[in-house]
Amino acid sequence: MLRVLGLDSGTEAVYRLMLKHPSWGVDRLAEALDTDRPTVARALDTLADLALLRSTATTESSGGLRLVPPRAGLGALLERRQDELARAQSEIDASRAAVTDLLAEHSALDRDPRDGVVERFAGPEAVRRLQTDLTCQARDELLALAPTTVPGGGPWELDVPLHLDLLARGVRVRVLHLDSTDGTSERRRAVRQLTRAGAEIRTLPSLPLQLRIVDGASAALPLDPHHPDRGAVLLREPGVLTGLRALFTHLWDEAAPLPGADGDAEEPGACSPRERALLRFLAEGLTDEAAARRLGISLRSERRMISGLFERFGAHSRFQLGLQAARSGLV
Repeated sequence: MLRVLGLDSGTEAVYRLMLKHPSWGVDRLAEALDTDRPTVARALDTLADLALLRSTATTESSGGLRLVPPRAGLGALLERRQDELARAQSEIDASRAAVTDLLAEHSALDRDPRDGVVERFAGPEAVRRLQTDLTCQARDELLALAPTTVPGGGPWELDVPLHLDLLARGVRVRVLHLDSTDGTSERRRAVRQLTRAGAEIRTLPSLPLQLRIVDGASAALPLDPHHPDRGAVLLREPGVLTGLRALFTHLWDEAAPLPGADGDAEEPGACSPRERALLRFLAEGLTDEAAARRLGISLRSERRMISGLFERFGAHSRFQLGLQAARSGLV
């Protein structure tokens, strides 16, 4: 029990017995503990080293030694031990700090110290300024994932006059947007302007996020894809840019070209890409609200689409609709 203070079990047994019988000598202690004289003598030496015994002028007590009162002796020993532990803890803390510094230095060995690889912008006005500045920097190519091309519709909307200027300077502009915007007059007018000027535009039923890539050297995307107006991040890391460009290329290959002026009407009973996407989202278990958000349409429009699909497939429940869609190879 007192080992932490330096008393082993044998020494502690001698100490406890002496507290009960302070006048006993070495022989009497050895006999009571069923041990030999040298063992008791070594225990007494240990107690003396720990300042739990002190010399006396008489030899009537244990070898001329007298026990220090336990409150004083053990109390002082405990304080010394606490001081030792405090010093050891201080040394451990200092060592931990040194290890942390060493690990930080080691981690920095392969880190590029250049500034500006990642920049963050907060608020819609900062996002809008970022879009303008980034677009003006384009010299060869601008790639955009954008839900609409309606001017003034938000900080991520394409600035049509600015992009017309890019096209006039010979910059290649490729835009992917949601086909849910086909019906707006503003969108049709903007698309006609851009396509006549040479922009390449394709549509998808859903987009994973807003994205701009300029000359393969800079990319802007929202801090939060679900709340793109709250902020943006500007990236210049080559590895990240390679991945983002690969994402754009994959989506571009999957996208549908813009329909002709007459609308390229679909075959009767066929599903549009947006309806296929809705069926896929429902099969994945998305709620109506989540599916509408992914499609970039209102909840009312999404439910109207579902009603139309019910009627087209002759389904009376979502389960039947999913089963019919699976049989038709749509999901």
